[in-house]
Amino acid sequence: MDLNKSIQKAKRKNLVRIAGISILITLVSLGLLIVALDKIATNNYRKLDKALFNYQTIAAPNTQIDSQVIANSSFLGGDVVTNQSKNIDGYIVPWSSLRSKYTTWRNSIDYNELTNSWYHSDQNSYEYNRQTKQKVAKFYHPNIKKYYDNVKNELPELKKMDHYVAEVAISFDRPYTYREVQEMLPENINVVWLYLFSEERDERVGPSGMPVYGFQLSNDAKNDLADKDNFFDSFDTHFASAGNKQAAAFIKENKDKKMDELPVLGVMVTGQTQNLAELENQSYIRGSSIGVTVPTVPYITPEK
Repeated sequence: MDLNKSIQKAKRKNLVRIAGISILITLVSLGLLIVALDKIATNNYRKLDKALFNYQTIAAPNTQIDSQVIANSSFLGGDVVTNQSKNIDGYIVPWSSLRSKYTTWRNSIDYNELTNSWYHSDQNSYEYNRQTKQKVAKFYHPNIKKYYDNVKNELPELKKMDHYVAEVAISFDRPYTYREVQEMLPENINVVWLYLFSEERDERVGPSGMPVYGFQLSNDAKNDLADKDNFFDSFDTHFASAGNKQAAAFIKENKDKKMDELPVLGVMVTGQTQNLAELENQSYIRGSSIGVTVPTVPYITPEK
């Protein structure tokens, strides 16, 4: 009898030991799984963070990222919230915010929010930002001869706007080198962005929604480029998996050129409306499109 009790007691101890070991192994395995999933999700976050900054570097005319933070984070993923603004001759105005996602499986940018909406009626035809509802300044490619709503020249409208600052997309009649651009634009406006590339599509039946790509310029008096090589690296990364022949040809032809020799298709400029209006009737301008406008106030001085 004592032997049977001893055997039963030993069995119970053995079962408890096995259960304890099983629980410990399960907890350790679960912990290792959580750590592994967290590392994978973190790696996808880093890729997403870089992709968002790359896109802003090459495809966001006169737009800057004010903050980019993680929200709703867990070991399975989270959201990345990007807050943006525009600088209109010293007046900082809000622009659209983006909410992108990353998980243990992938990361994704909401390109729907990066694509402009289009308003068209008998009286008006223009693109606008989905969130801010502000009109978006439009560029025209010199090789695309016909646009659905024609190539507009809105510079004359600036004469009607006293005490405003504005941004205007200036599209050239042909490519000009950056050196030529510097020489032909007046000093009393800010040249903030260079339009270098966009895909050539049929625009006769309606907007194709093709992004425009180019450089953001610094805000100093010389309008020097922040980093030309960074632009081409970001541009190459953005198109690496797309197999885009037009983009590949652009990179091959221009990546190793000096800045002064790069072909510029247009510029985004900002300034006081009376100064911008002076660009009217310049022979090198094919089209002009007004974007964000801001009424001036006594306590903020326009930069030019």
